[in-house]
Amino acid sequence: MKKNIQNIVFAVGLTILLLGMVAFRFSTTYGDVDAEKESLEQMESERTNVEQILAALEAQKSDSEAYLKELDNQMSEIAAKLYNLQTQIDAKNQEITVTQELIAKTQEEINEQYAAMKLRIQFMYENGNASYLAMIFDSKSIGDFLNRAEYIGELTSYDRQMLDELQAKKNENEAAKAVLDSQLAELQTLQADAETEKAATEQLLAAKNAEVEAINNSITDVQNKIQTLHEDIAAQQSLIAEMESIEARRAAEEQSRLAAEAESIRLAEEEASRIAAEEASKKAEAEKRGETYIEKETTKSSKSTGNTTSGEKFQWPLSDYSYISSHFCMRENPFGGTNTEFHNGIDIPAPTGTAVHAVAGGQVAWAYTSASAGNWIGIDHGNGVYSVYMHMSYLIAKEGDYVSAGQTIGLVGSTGRSTGPHLHLSIRLNGTYVDPLNYVSP
Repeated sequence: MKKNIQNIVFAVGLTILLLGMVAFRFSTTYGDVDAEKESLEQMESERTNVEQILAALEAQKSDSEAYLKELDNQMSEIAAKLYNLQTQIDAKNQEITVTQELIAKTQEEINEQYAAMKLRIQFMYENGNASYLAMIFDSKSIGDFLNRAEYIGELTSYDRQMLDELQAKKNENEAAKAVLDSQLAELQTLQADAETEKAATEQLLAAKNAEVEAINNSITDVQNKIQTLHEDIAAQQSLIAEMESIEARRAAEEQSRLAAEAESIRLAEEEASRIAAEEASKKAEAEKRGETYIEKETTKSSKSTGNTTSGEKFQWPLSDYSYISSHFCMRENPFGGTNTEFHNGIDIPAPTGTAVHAVAGGQVAWAYTSASAGNWIGIDHGNGVYSVYMHMSYLIAKEGDYVSAGQTIGLVGSTGRSTGPHLHLSIRLNGTYVDPLNYVSP
């Protein structure tokens, strides 16, 4: 019995010791609950402020992207204007060439007529009046005599008339050429103005893209800050809940300590049972941690070889531009941030307005403007193979058109989500993007 009492006293003492340890841990480790709640309020206030900053950045980004869209539209209009002007200039140069040929031909006729007239004059000079008299007096009748005399006068008059007409024709052609030269100069002035406008717009685009990139970086930083605050707030809330739980337990345990001896003994026995249960639970958990888990194997998708089903040889889409700035692979987000993305094609930098050629013959499946791809075209080459061209400044081919390999389908630009003028080329095989370099090479 004495031993039982000692056991009970030991259990009660152990209970009191445990309560003391809990109180000590609470006072030394966690501090004051009110202070922790005040820290939580500060965290939540900081999160609200950062979320307001994020909202302002998102609004600024939206405004910048809207302005970028306007600039994209301007670049499309300028590209179309330059294309049309160049077409008119080529036609005007052709007209000038034809007119110059007419002038040269007329000058040649003038030279020939003048040479013939000089020969006739030389003949008349060298033979003198005797030739005229012989020709006149050899006439067989008065009518023949009059006809021959009239012929000599008409011959001289004809030479003069022909020279005058040819000179007038030459003057007329030269006047036409002067008009054409003036029109060409005007078109070239318009072209120079358009090129200046294009350069200024490209400069604005570059500045705005840099601004959007900076905003995206700021947004990423703020989002990371908000995420950190969310985690800190959740941890702080868990800390406060634990502190309040410990405080509630301490109050209950204090009341139990002041209860009757029988109640203390009962509590001590319950505590001993609880400790035993905890020991058993810890042992079970240790056994569980000793188990071996089989890691599931992941499967990797195989890369398509990309050989054309039809065996048709594809060609490079840009003349004189072969550098690839971004390949078919995982890459960092070009618009900022730490996220990576899969780039489903290749990027080929080239000046805005550079002609884009179809890599192979086929039918244009689509040709329109997208928010991300900008002005883009997809060509169906048959057998499940499509070529895709993005970010163009101007679309020449239309949906439903049949195009041949090498045909100009559009002009290089920087429309949509783009950091500068380039052509994005993708190849799709049976609905899946594959590496374009399996089909084309510079």
